[in-house]
Amino acid sequence: MISITKEFTFDAAHRLYRKDLSPEQNQKIFGKCCKIHGHTYLLRITVSGSIDESGMIIHFSQLKDIVRELVIDRYDHTMLNELPEYQITPPTAEIMAGHIFTILDKRLESQKIALCAVVLYETPTSWATVTANA
Repeated sequence: MISITKEFTFDAAHRLYRKDLSPEQNQKIFGKCCKIHGHTYLLRITVSGSIDESGMIIHFSQLKDIVRELVIDRYDHTMLNELPEYQITPPTAEIMAGHIFTILDKRLESQKIALCAVVLYETPTSWATVTANA
C-alpha cells in the first residue's frame, strides 16, 4: 500500500468546559484549559489509494484544496467553541481529530481515496490520532 501525507497549520482559540457543569467542576476536570486560550495546530492528513495514470494517488494540491475548504478555512482564527460541531462536546484534540476525520472521509471516499489517518497536534508534544478501521 502506498500513502501520502500532507501537513497544515491553523491558529484557533478554544475553552475546555461543559455548560452543564459548574465553574468549579470545569476547573477540576479541565484545569487551566477551562479558560480561553489558543494554539497553533498542526494537522497531518494521510491518504492511500491506487496510483493513477499521472503516477499519483491524488495531486497534493487537490488534497490541499479539500482540506482547506473543509477544515482550515473553517477553523483558522476562530473560537472553536462557537462552531456548531463543538456546542455539546468541548473541542479537545481528540474530538476535533474525530470530527475532521469524519468530514474528510466522506469527501475523499467519493473520489475513491482512502483516508488513513488524521493527526492533530495541539502542541509540539501533545496530539490525537484517528485512523481508519482496518
